[in-house]
Amino acid sequence: MLHRIYFDSNSGDELQRFDLSIPGSLQDIDAIRPLLKIGMHVILYQRELDVEAVLDFDNANNRWVASPIWSTLRLLPDGR
Repeated sequence: MLHRIYFDSNSGDELQRFDLSIPGSLQDIDAIRPLLKIGMHVILYQRELDVEAVLDFDNANNRWVASPIWSTLRLLPDGR
């Protein structure tokens, strides 16, 4: 089972990674912090979608980021 981390689809960077230093992401990260590692697969989620992603650590900005695997995108039409 993959761990779930909230993300904001507006928080992408020029490398097409999502910034996981926003409050919702940090809450989910804090729950699994001892398990985090570069290359780990997680599920990024928002109200309307889930997508598998690969974690990386951005040393320049001291933050976790995630690169989505768009072929795993799952739309949730009822906003679950």
